[in-house]
Amino acid sequence: MINDSEAGEEIKRHLCTNCGADMVFDPKLGRLACPYCDSSKVIEIDPAAIVEQDLSVFLNQSGANLRPLAVDALQVTCDSCGATVTFVPPTTATSCDFCAAQLVAQPKAADPLVAPEGVIPFSVEGSSATNALRRWTKSRWFAPNALQTMARHDKAESIYVPYWTFDADTATEYTGQRGEDYQETEHYTDSEGNQQTRTHTRTNWFYASGRVERHFDDTAIPATVSVLPEYLSRLEWDFRDLASYDPGYLSGHKAQTYQVTLEEGFERFRDIADNVIRNDVRRDIGGDRQSIDSIDTGYSNVTFKHILVPVYAGAYKFKNKTFQVIINGRTGDVYGERPYSALKIGCLVSAIILLLFIVILIFGVFSSGG
Repeated sequence: MINDSEAGEEIKRHLCTNCGADMVFDPKLGRLACPYCDSSKVIEIDPAAIVEQDLSVFLNQSGANLRPLAVDALQVTCDSCGATVTFVPPTTATSCDFCAAQLVAQPKAADPLVAPEGVIPFSVEGSSATNALRRWTKSRWFAPNALQTMARHDKAESIYVPYWTFDADTATEYTGQRGEDYQETEHYTDSEGNQQTRTHTRTNWFYASGRVERHFDDTAIPATVSVLPEYLSRLEWDFRDLASYDPGYLSGHKAQTYQVTLEEGFERFRDIADNVIRNDVRRDIGGDRQSIDSIDTGYSNVTFKHILVPVYAGAYKFKNKTFQVIINGRTGDVYGERPYSALKIGCLVSAIILLLFIVILIFGVFSSGG
């Protein structure tokens, strides 16, 4: 573990030079701002500080690179869904942003973590996120009217969620079969005694073997299981926006502790890489059809980064069921669940049936009159 003096150098605080208060990161300004005066401060971005960590070397260091996200950082864990959130006072956490459960555990000093290498800062401010969520709730036509208040659209919380990114070089030896199609014409007599012809597609198979190579760059693996998978699959990030991590980005916002460990993240990366490599092998085999008999892949130059990405998260309960809403902190796009109103749907169905009845009745009158 690193000692306190080293932590102090790495995890610095940002104090207002005018009044001495802790500054907070303002998404609208894209810089630190003092909540008590008009002072602001740019967070220095050092691209050279975003370092790809060697995976094997890091895993052999037995926690030597672990540290808390910021000075005086606290954390609290939700007893309902297991999410752990880190924050720096005066920011507080009283309810879970992912499941809406009340946080009953007392905050404690934040645990040391794999240090983030980078962060994609918030660029959508809180009021804009609130307006986006309000528009979203109002556009849910078949949701109950109570959704307007139950969705807590004035309380979407800014929180960074964790990702791993992996780079790797791969070399794959394979064996398989290449199928080449050809057409075969068959002459036959049908049931009425007529001569007919029909064509069948046949395949000749040939042995194939070879080697394919691929470089993977910044393959992103979500390190959270608190955000619903269908939302994670729709959240897109431009890693050109990645800035070197500074605890100033966390000031005024919260951050979720990774739930997927580095080792688990790498295994998920390998699952993704294996699927890509299998497609590479099929293309290399060629032909009209491919059959893969064996694949042997070697991974080298494997590196990783722990990064934080910005979302506004909210959850609400309706009739004892939890609904989650996520807003992209860079684009303002809203992804959410909502309940359906059986009354509204029933009224719509009744209206359609009534309309059809009127149309049929009118059509019948005109038909009989003719």
